[in-house]
Amino acid sequence: MQNRSPKKHPSPRSLAARLDRAAGDMNAFLLVLAIGLATLDLTCLWAFKMKEALPAMARATATSSSAVNKPAHQKPSQTLSPSAPGFGG
Repeated sequence: MQNRSPKKHPSPRSLAARLDRAAGDMNAFLLVLAIGLATLDLTCLWAFKMKEALPAMARATATSSSAVNKPAHQKPSQTLSPSAPGFGG
């Protein structure tokens, strides 16, 4: 009689069982990944819809970098340009 070592020649049934178990684990992982990506997609969609729903003035001040960079003592209508009166003229 031959003494078969399971390490050298795995039986087809055990190989199929291992593949089935691995596929089951992979399906669970893919399901969790799909739910996470769908949640991210819906969150981004909601955020873009909320951005569009804001009034135009709120969007302009929220995205304007010039409002952030202006000094506190400067009025919004004032500009810092060389052609303005009082600048080396």
